[in-house]
Amino acid sequence: MKQSGQISGRQFDWEEYLRQRSRRRVTSGILLLVSVVALLFVSTVLLRGRYYLLMGFGVVLLILVLFFGQYERRKPQAREVVLLSTLTALCVVMNEICAHTIPLHAGTTMVVICGIGLGPEAGFLIGAMSRLVCNFFDGQGPWTPWQMAAWGMVGYLSGMAFNKIERRRTGETLARRLSLEKGRRFRVVMGPVLCILSAWVLAYVVYLFRRSPGENFFGWRLYFYGLAGMAAGCILQRKKLPVDDITTTVFTFFVVFLLYGGVMNFAAMLMTNSMDPSSGQISWETLKALYLTGAPYDAAHAGTAALCMFLFGDSILQKLERIQGKFGITL
Repeated sequence: MKQSGQISGRQFDWEEYLRQRSRRRVTSGILLLVSVVALLFVSTVLLRGRYYLLMGFGVVLLILVLFFGQYERRKPQAREVVLLSTLTALCVVMNEICAHTIPLHAGTTMVVICGIGLGPEAGFLIGAMSRLVCNFFDGQGPWTPWQMAAWGMVGYLSGMAFNKIERRRTGETLARRLSLEKGRRFRVVMGPVLCILSAWVLAYVVYLFRRSPGENFFGWRLYFYGLAGMAAGCILQRKKLPVDDITTTVFTFFVVFLLYGGVMNFAAMLMTNSMDPSSGQISWETLKALYLTGAPYDAAHAGTAALCMFLFGDSILQKLERIQGKFGITL
């Protein structure tokens, strides 16, 4: 007779699995960051925006090698690949429907949902591949690798920030064991939120004493100080955020505005200079102007993505949890 807690005739050490997964995610995060930065540098500086589609597929190849290479030992099943493919297609469909009908950003919301529900590696993979496929409909260009990297980082950070619900074969949830069950614990997310708001207050104080004539506060300071505040909040939090509708909504707004907007405004400066090297567009003044003019769009992008998260994010996360529990999918 098989003993309780055995899987396929062997004892499953859940704590050892968590430790290995934690080490794997640290390693993959460092490799992804270094490799993506290197590819973006080659695409923008060395190739000056040329061969952007090749660079886009290079990002995809890199992600596939890192993602599937980590799971080679445990031999991922076809059902896991099918789930990733289905969610990638769903991200593309939702993004294209909203792009051509209603001014929402449900595709960005789906990237955050995939990161929360499936983990950081899957979030990066789905985000980057979805953006590449979307641009086959919306138009490829030197912006493609940057958009892939930005969506991928949004998905990766979402997976790292939240307490993903794991189910054992016995039906016990990891969230229950760690006393981090779902619930509206806005006080938990208030730590990172207060850090961001405090960073913006500090930015405004510095702006009052060190502003240049005619300079506007609503520009680069929102992004730079906001990202620093978000990083400090995640460090001070010391435990992952709970998965509930209010927390995910607040997180979606800040991560899209600060991370996606911060990356793409910086990319706009580099791409403009790559297409016309004689323009001399790479300068601190140009970057400040881009952050100032891009803030309204980034706020609208983040706001509509957060609205979509509030409306249907929790429902999709519950369905993802049931799919993982029913089919034994552990990414």
